[in-house]
Amino acid sequence: MKRVRKVFLLRRIAAPFVFLVAAAIVVASTVSVSHVIANMPTLADIQAVASFLAAAFAHADVVVKCALVAGLASLIVTLKGAIESFRISGFLQRI
Repeated sequence: MKRVRKVFLLRRIAAPFVFLVAAAIVVASTVSVSHVIANMPTLADIQAVASFLAAAFAHADVVVKCALVAGLASLIVTLKGAIESFRISGFLQRI
C-alpha cells in the first residue's frame, strides 16, 4: 500500500513540476539572473524590492512574462496537488 501511495503522490506532483522546470529554463535562458540580483535593492527594504520586481516585470519581454505567469500557475498547481495527496494518503493510512 505504501508503494501505491508513493506512485499516487509522484503522479500528482510530477506533471506540474516538469512544467515549472520548463518555465524556469525559459526565464533563465532569456534573463541575466546575475544582473537582476546585482541591481536588486536589499531585501530589508520591502517596498523597494516590490517596486523593483514590478518594474522588472513591466519591462520584461512577453516571453518572459508568459513564462513567469505559467511558472507561478504550475507552482500553485504543484503545491495544491501535494497538499491533496498528503491529505488523501493521511486519510488512507487511518482506514
